[in-house]
Amino acid sequence: METQKPRATFCKEERLTSRKSIQELMDDGESISVFPLRMVWGPAENDIPFPAQTAFAVSKKNFPLAVDRNRVKRQMREVYRKNKIHLYTLLKERKRQAVFMLIYSGKTKPVYLELEEKFQRILQQLEERL
Repeated sequence: METQKPRATFCKEERLTSRKSIQELMDDGESISVFPLRMVWGPAENDIPFPAQTAFAVSKKNFPLAVDRNRVKRQMREVYRKNKIHLYTLLKERKRQAVFMLIYSGKTKPVYLELEEKFQRILQQLEERL
């Protein structure tokens, strides 16, 4: 019997939407930077249905047009969706739950492959710190 690979989706329960959680994360969270991405992370306060909840942010100062900000966030969500299996296995191995904020701090529109490579480097650094 073949084991099923988990589906690479990004459902509503995986999104970090609580203002209180986001504020606590930004105040007390640890940070990992690999330009142009920065990941702020911390332990999950409440029991969440998934190993991680994630939010994405792009500076209005660097991308004044909402169209551009939304495109960058869409690209970051896609990179996260495709690579989150590595993050989930890491968290499950360590028996932890965490919340993440992925922030794009560059001033130019990103290339998808570059974003993916930077995110994978962030995951490697996160593995060392957990």
